[in-house]
Amino acid sequence: MSVVGIDLGFLNCYIGVARSGGIETIANEYSDRCTPACISLGSKTRAIGNAAKSQIVTNVKNTLHGFKKLHGRAFEDPYIQAERAKLPYELQKMPNGSVGVKVS
Repeated sequence: MSVVGIDLGFLNCYIGVARSGGIETIANEYSDRCTPACISLGSKTRAIGNAAKSQIVTNVKNTLHGFKKLHGRAFEDPYIQAERAKLPYELQKMPNGSVGVKVS
């Protein structure tokens, strides 16, 4: 029997498997053991990880990164209001008062 652990970090994500022989960090499709915490949404495509990170320059408004700091905060939180000016994507107030991201 194996146990899987996922580390959703601010910049990178890791997946580890604990087996009887120890803990192994799983490599992604690029043979890299860390995957960037990045999502890119296109008109007909979506990308995650390394593929999304490569689209930051060409699809800046629809590529999300650094979003972990938004989780669990209210839209009116002073921290969120200060961060809004620094982010290339648009934040939006959700009906329950939390933070959402507007993409096309």
